[in-house]
Amino acid sequence: MAEDIRTLQKKEAIERLKILHEKYELLENVITEFEKEDTLYYSEYKNKVFSAVLYWVSNREDLTELVKNVEEEKGILVYHAILTPTIYGTYFSLLYVSQNQEEWEEEKMYLKESITSAYSINLSDIEMAEFGDIQIAGAMGGIRQIS
Repeated sequence: MAEDIRTLQKKEAIERLKILHEKYELLENVITEFEKEDTLYYSEYKNKVFSAVLYWVSNREDLTELVKNVEEEKGILVYHAILTPTIYGTYFSLLYVSQNQEEWEEEKMYLKESITSAYSINLSDIEMAEFGDIQIAGAMGGIRQIS
């Protein structure tokens, strides 16, 4: 019997988390907890000294609900997120796996080059959300968005 798309997306998400671990030193428990318990983490930019801190999305009901709604509406699976304050508001960028399997290999190749697909939401104005590519870097066991 063929695997359903959600199962395939989760396997792909785990592969991408492993890339983040290998290339950017994302903490390994982010992978194991996602794989075993569906625990979703986000990296939050703090400042230049503590450039990122990891949190469970489930610690914030507003973010949990937001991720759930976006996954359902867009047919994506979020595997990590980045919370970044800017002069335009705080952005919550969801790193995701789409249902378009033909693009997965190319997306992993870009991820290895510090570019990933994200659905970015301005938390000050939820209507300001869009799909696009972001540039990332490792940051103290987490990930930060650099453009």
